[in-house]
This record gives sequence, C-alpha cells and structure tokens, in this order.
Amino acid sequence: MMFYLHRLSDQVGGLNVFFYVTFRAVASAVTAFALSLVFGNFIIRKLISLKIGQPIRSVEEVRRLAELHGGKQGTPTMGGVLVIGAVFLASVLWARPDNRFVWLVLFSMLYLGVLGFLDDYLKVTKKKSDGVPGRVKLAAQLVLAAVVTVVFLTSPLLQVQARSLYLPF
Repeated sequence: MMFYLHRLSDQVGGLNVFFYVTFRAVASAVTAFALSLVFGNFIIRKLISLKIGQPIRSVEEVRRLAELHGGKQGTPTMGGVLVIGAVFLASVLWARPDNRFVWLVLFSMLYLGVLGFLDDYLKVTKKKSDGVPGRVKLAAQLVLAAVVTVVFLTSPLLQVQARSLYLPF
C-alpha cells in the first residue's frame, strides 16, 4: 500500500523513496520488528494465561533429554503467530500489491504457519509431544512445493528464468 505514495512525489518532495524496493524492504523489516515489540509481550502473556505450552517428554521416553529440556516446562508454544502476523502485516503494508510473487510468498508463509499452528495445537490439546505426523507434514509441504512450482512455470513473467539454472559465479 505504501508503494503507491511514490505517485505523489510531484506534489510532495521525497515521496519517490517509496518506489525503491530497498527502502520498502528496510521499512518493512523495521515495521515487523516494531510490531513484534509492541504486541510480543501481550501475546506471550496471553499464551501463558491460556496455558499453551508444549508438553515435555518423560524420563521413560527420552532419558537424559528429559533432564535437559526440563527447564522448558511451561514455556508457551505457538509463538509463530506473533512472527508470522508481524511479517504478514509489514509485507502487506510495504510490498507492491500488484506483484503476484509477493502474494505467493505470503500464501506460502501462511500455509506453513497454519501447518505449524495445527502441529502445536494438537500437541497442546493431546498433552503429548506428538503433533501432526511427520508424513502428513511432509505431504503438506510437497503439495505447497507443487503449487509454487506450477505458478512459477506457468507465469509469463518467468518463462525463461524458471527454466534456467543460474550459478553465482
């Protein structure tokens, strides 16, 4: 959304910086960081009050590992909600809304975030450290990879680039 402010640079000097991706990338990172600082304390306290913490495996299950991880007991889980929320809002605010690849990346991030949320949710509700089975997680990630691949290979903007290999030297 902020991208379109560059159109007013004829009337208001200095607004042309909103056209440059480097400025918007830095501004987006600063915005996401600020959102994390502003809402982080609230979200962490809310997760603690809801007693949303990942269960720690018992000594019978993992022996020495249970002793090492004992200090994590009660640590809230689902912190990805804060990170993904901040990055999503900052991206929507600062990215070019007409760029389909921005939306593809945001979709991918939300998709994997939902997968992680479901994993954590199952761990919390079952009170076991088993969440979404590994095969299901892998299958969901492969589905996402297939969707992203199809979008890249069928995009007229990337006909040449999607089918080429570029080496960094």
